Amino acid sequence: MKAKGSWAAAGVLAFAVAFALFPVYWIVLTAFRPRGEIFSHPVKLLPSEFTLDNLRYVWFGSETSQPVLPFLGTSVIIAGVSTLLTTALGVACAYAMGRHRAGGRAFSMWILSQRFLPAIALIVPLFILFRKFSLFDTYTGLILLYTTLNLPMAVWLMLGFVRSLPGDLEEAALIDGASYFGAFFRIALPLLRPGIAVTAIFVFLFSWNEFLFAYQLAGDEVATITVYLPRLRSAIAELYGEIAAASLLSVIPGAAVAWVMQRYLVGGLTLGGGREL
Repeated sequence: MKAKGSWAAAGVLAFAVAFALFPVYWIVLTAFRPRGEIFSHPVKLLPSEFTLDNLRYVWFGSETSQPVLPFLGTSVIIAGVSTLLTTALGVACAYAMGRHRAGGRAFSMWILSQRFLPAIALIVPLFILFRKFSLFDTYTGLILLYTTLNLPMAVWLMLGFVRSLPGDLEEAALIDGASYFGAFFRIALPLLRPGIAVTAIFVFLFSWNEFLFAYQLAGDEVATITVYLPRLRSAIAELYGEIAAASLLSVIPGAAVAWVMQRYLVGGLTLGGGREL
């Protein structure tokens, strides 16, 4: 019975993995397919011919389309800077709330409430503010916006990690003469690196994949990769092969960030070894 249960669990898991990875497989397949094969009927699940024309089109651009590299660079700058700012502010705020009860429970709920509003409800007031303060189509505008929008998530993620830290080490450092800042930077911050890595990955991916605000509040100067993808169309049809190729390139920075942060995620640190109530 146990063997049958193991095989059934493995089968369900394999189906779930295949179901989750199939869209990725289809994007890769479409990116390297010639246009005629993309629209073939019946649909071919296995490739019969490969081409690099789609990648060349988005990499070098054409008479009607810009190259993808400037858009990728813009997204890297905006997502990277906003991730650094959001993570730093989130760690500081969460530590003050988790260790020193700053603001009380009402303050933490107020921070969480900032994520309750749907994004579409903020477009009109944000558009007015961006126009008034000359933030429209600027790096500063999108960086400040993404930092503000992602800060509640960062605070709540880090708050859980801070509360999971045992406070004995910090108390010992304070008894030995360390200041509160010294205990934070020398004791708590190194132990929080796995939590910081998780928070940074989430914040970066949210900023990288955001479309609505980038589409409405940016123009040609700071257009991100999510704004570039809908522009890949001709007068008569969508350029599905080129969209797939650009989507494939847009995955690389997020995967690179996750790979860099991996050493902190599996570093075997003592985070979660105790919980302070």
